[in-house]
Amino acid sequence: MTIFEHIIAGDLPASFVHRDADCVAFMDIHPITRGHVLVVPRQPAETIGELGPELRAHLWETAHRVGQAQQRALGSRAQHMLLNDGRAASQTVPHVHVHVIPRYGRDHARALVRIAWHITTLALPTRESPARRRRLDADAAAIAAALAAPRPG
Repeated sequence: MTIFEHIIAGDLPASFVHRDADCVAFMDIHPITRGHVLVVPRQPAETIGELGPELRAHLWETAHRVGQAQQRALGSRAQHMLLNDGRAASQTVPHVHVHVIPRYGRDHARALVRIAWHITTLALPTRESPARRRRLDADAAAIAAALAAPRPG
């Protein structure tokens, strides 16, 4: 089982933003920017091509909605949506996942440094701290509330 399957099963803690019958969205434990979310299908699949067309569409629609909610909840101006589709594409967990990384403007240099840091942290064991989990939970709650709120227009 991958770490994502353990999170989906409830065996490991996560700060969830969204859950439905087909996918979940939760805070990245090593965020590149504040509010970094992973959107993950419940179905175990290493690459997006292993998912059916309806699930692929649902995954991207969920990622899009999470990005809109990040903007409303956290004040981000845009987001990167990133899919490393397979080991040769630097996928570190062999389970499809879309990174929805909020961008706040004027943060290019910092974001590049954090991307490099993010990659290195994947190889290093990380201890969970109560303060880190509280921050992730607070951002998850804000994004989840924005997802649940009626959308303007």
